[in-house]
Amino acid sequence: MEAPLILAIETSGKTGGIALFKEILLGEIALTSKKSYSTIIFNSLPFLEKNLGFFLKDIDYYAIDIGPGSFTGLRIGLSILKGLNLAFPKPVIPVSSLEVLATNFINYSQSIVSLIDAYSKEVFLASYQWNDFYLKIKIPPICISLKELPQYIKNPSLFVSETLEKWNEFFEKSLKNFFIKPPFSPYLSAGLVAKLAYIKLKQGIAEFKNAEELLPLYLKPSEAERKSGLKIT
Repeated sequence: MEAPLILAIETSGKTGGIALFKEILLGEIALTSKKSYSTIIFNSLPFLEKNLGFFLKDIDYYAIDIGPGSFTGLRIGLSILKGLNLAFPKPVIPVSSLEVLATNFINYSQSIVSLIDAYSKEVFLASYQWNDFYLKIKIPPICISLKELPQYIKNPSLFVSETLEKWNEFFEKSLKNFFIKPPFSPYLSAGLVAKLAYIKLKQGIAEFKNAEELLPLYLKPSEAERKSGLKIT
């Protein structure tokens, strides 16, 4: 059976981008811009088609990071996905940004703690452990205050985040030997989204969603929602 062709979208972190993946990463466009991700990503698709010799109609799956992360970025990513799906309907494989961070260190033997800044002295947290390319969930995605975090860490863990330097001093003091710094700065990227989706497909554990029904994984209300009194359920 021929390997599936995956088009991945990442817009939840510091950079946005798209990637094309078929067993290996075929091509990726990553960007940081004050302009709308949606405009730039749509404009990048013809470049990928021309230079990688594929057509959007040939895609087998979409993969997308659904968060947690930037409220604006997540909405933009989903709008891009839904626009593409209108023209070329395909199954969607959603992945969490916390999973994607852990994918920077595939098959790392110890626990991995993924963190995303939730601001207001809060963090989005999840804990994972790789076992023969299977990413086991030890702590599912949650939003907690930073001061609560040490009570969740029971063993030496590799901490991965795009903003780890923000909390280095706190972790070193409160976690001591349980805090392991990564050998390089982890990041979120469309290429990693695609790789994680491919791993899940091979293992038969990929979750498929309809693009029109897909929602972001927020874990906490946006500022506008908090002001209106709306709660995330």
